[in-house]
Amino acid sequence: MWIQPKIWKKEDHFNIEDYNRIKNNLQELRALAVTLYPDFAIKEMGPDKGYQDYSFYADEINTLEDNLGRIRDSIYPYLKGETVTWYENQPFPDYRALNRIEGGCLKMYENLMGQSRGRPRCTFHLGRGRCAVCR
Repeated sequence: MWIQPKIWKKEDHFNIEDYNRIKNNLQELRALAVTLYPDFAIKEMGPDKGYQDYSFYADEINTLEDNLGRIRDSIYPYLKGETVTWYENQPFPDYRALNRIEGGCLKMYENLMGQSRGRPRCTFHLGRGRCAVCR
């Protein structure tokens, strides 16, 4: 289920709800994209984090970044965006990086939803099943 992305401010702090929202929105984007485009894979992101998991690792943030890039490259191969690599014991992504990630998710979601709504559909079907246009 899609959750509206957050607009980050300098004073905001990243928490498990933010991580889970981004992770789940990426999964939702992939699921929506494969209804309109050829199938593609994204990296496994694991289950939602709980309060007992309240730490974030560079490889988890890199997986979010990589999956954002994989989705973008699969549906907009002509549009190359920035994918940042994060490292352990280095500064955590700031509000600008988080806005880039969540803003990219939102832009792709809105475009995919528009494409989905704009697909041709038959007004009715004769016989059993769906026609080639509506599949």
